Amino acid sequence: MEQGGEMGRDDLVGEVHRLERHPLDESIGLLGLLVVTPAGDGSRYAQRLRGLIAAAVEIARSADFESDEVSGVGLPSWFLALSTGAAGDVPGDAMGSAGKRRYLEVRDDRSWSSDEWIYCFDPDLRAWSWWDITVGDNGKICVWVDTKGEAHIPCEELWWAVFAAGAASVERLTLEYASVWAEQPEPPWPKSSPS
Repeated sequence: MEQGGEMGRDDLVGEVHRLERHPLDESIGLLGLLVVTPAGDGSRYAQRLRGLIAAAVEIARSADFESDEVSGVGLPSWFLALSTGAAGDVPGDAMGSAGKRRYLEVRDDRSWSSDEWIYCFDPDLRAWSWWDITVGDNGKICVWVDTKGEAHIPCEELWWAVFAAGAASVERLTLEYASVWAEQPEPPWPKSSPS
């Protein structure tokens, strides 16, 4: 991904590796940071978000975004249930339902459909890539993304994912030196995502 530009398909390989494990490299200068207060268990929240982004990146690696339809097959079932474009809670998913309600209150008055959301992962359009997820102060979750040093990027699809995974609140995106991220301990939770 070039400064202020889009990412290429080759960049997705590095993103996949960072989704699978805590990165060891801090050769990057600045990272975007979203500080999340989860609506439930922080470990479960982190697994849900990481699993969702990992599934979307895997779809993006092979999808033809110039075709009329990109399949969301492979996205977690909890996300598909929340992303119908309809209002209302999803039975059996209190955490995701709480996040969806908060998104509708603070970001936009409509929820995303999974079809429109997955198109935002077109590598020719997306202005951010996953970096890591860590535990911050007071049990808050820190979502780190590579914005190539840009403070303001189009990333509403990221906001939808962060809330749909079960965020009660999310602080605005800030830029932090990678050294701040590097000081964070590796998260204690497993990397796999519950569906």
